[in-house]
Amino acid sequence: MQNDPFTPHSGSIIDVSGNADTPIHYGTDRPTEGQHSKDESSDPESWKMGRKYSRKLNLTAEQAVSIDKLWFTTNVFNEIEYCRIQILKQFLRAFEYLQNNCIPVNKAYSSVIEELSEIIVCLQYNYRKDSLNYQYTYDSVQGEILNHLLKLCENNVREAYGIKRKINTDFPYAHPDIQHQYNRKIVSKLEVFLADNQHQILDADYKTNIILNENNTSRWKMKFDELRNHYSNPPAFEREIFRLAEVNIKNPSQDAIFYEASKFMAKHDKICALKLYIHYLDKDLDSSKSDRKQLTKSIQKNLFSTTEQIHDFERILSTFIRDRNLEAAIEKASQIYLPKRKKIVIDPDAVESVQKQHSGTVALLEEYLKDEPEPGSVLTPDGNSAGSEELTINITNTQPEPPIRRYLEVLNLTEIQQEVLILFEKQSFNIPQSEMGTFLRSRNLFMGAVIDSINDVCYETLDDILIEEEDEYFTINTDYYKKLLNND
Repeated sequence: MQNDPFTPHSGSIIDVSGNADTPIHYGTDRPTEGQHSKDESSDPESWKMGRKYSRKLNLTAEQAVSIDKLWFTTNVFNEIEYCRIQILKQFLRAFEYLQNNCIPVNKAYSSVIEELSEIIVCLQYNYRKDSLNYQYTYDSVQGEILNHLLKLCENNVREAYGIKRKINTDFPYAHPDIQHQYNRKIVSKLEVFLADNQHQILDADYKTNIILNENNTSRWKMKFDELRNHYSNPPAFEREIFRLAEVNIKNPSQDAIFYEASKFMAKHDKICALKLYIHYLDKDLDSSKSDRKQLTKSIQKNLFSTTEQIHDFERILSTFIRDRNLEAAIEKASQIYLPKRKKIVIDPDAVESVQKQHSGTVALLEEYLKDEPEPGSVLTPDGNSAGSEELTINITNTQPEPPIRRYLEVLNLTEIQQEVLILFEKQSFNIPQSEMGTFLRSRNLFMGAVIDSINDVCYETLDDILIEEEDEYFTINTDYYKKLLNND
């Protein structure tokens, strides 16, 4: 077999540009002066990675020597101890793979890493094997190679944990021949190995997931897509959504998990979708920046078959915003699709009054209301039709009740201004500007003029603007809204 033309040999002199005095950079895990404890100060090697992780990783003596040459350039990800251990484990697997499967061209080298180390020493530094600086530089270069492998392994673990940001893995030696040999002999083969063996990386534990989700606010989407793609039934999906939300407890985007889950479940289970939306609203109200996202019109059409159902859910949400009773809101939402029985109660006094005033009409009415069986119905012994729904007629006093003053009298709000505010309340105080424009145009009014008039009227009471513009929405601060209500 022909020898590799780039394999250096003893006494070779290669004329390349390089700086023999290039400083060797050590990572931040190496101690600085004054960092040693009293017990460690007598042991200059106490900081080494092999010593530190020998027991945790159950290292052999040979593995400990390799790990001793590593150092982490610390970042938010690898500072998490669990992540660091997974990176080191993946490094050990990758290192073993290179040792056993990447055979050097020159049989004088026991491993491809040793072969590449000498290639770099000769091409980059032009040191002979018997020179004074050779061994020191050789050890340093080998450390650089191992630490580059460590970075590739860290990115592999980051990918497994759904972290999109990757660390820089540029190899420190830019000489084109070094780059070519290094990529051909190590990187190209290692990339295949890491992709095929990524499944050996253990899943992040509970504590680690919380930290990762806090620092990577969109990381939950990977798990959510997995739950959506493997959907089986509403209880199982809902249970997993709550588990996902639990490990995102420090994630400011936690509310988005419930919102997206509600949208997804609208196609599978309506009650589950409503419950998840209430949980979204609960988390959203607790967040520093509440946006109160509305379900899209297409989803609303899928969830509600009648206007009454929509209004019922609006009332549930409005009540929840005021009292924050999550359990009661969930219970009411669970019953929103149940058929409603009409309960009518007789008012004897009203009946007597009507009978006196309109005796003829009452007689005719009694004739119509006689208990006669409908065609095809069966009467029970007491004269009622079998299977008929029990109805109780309620004739209430027809005296008109005085109008309820919803807002402070001092505001002197016009009817249209009150309609706009009530519309905000029904829409959870977040209305698309296009929808508001349509609403006001139907009344031949200009949107800007109406909004400005409400803000002007309320400014003296609030000392601030009530209705604000956010992107393409109009929003109202709920605390401001409460100050406008008449509490008498």
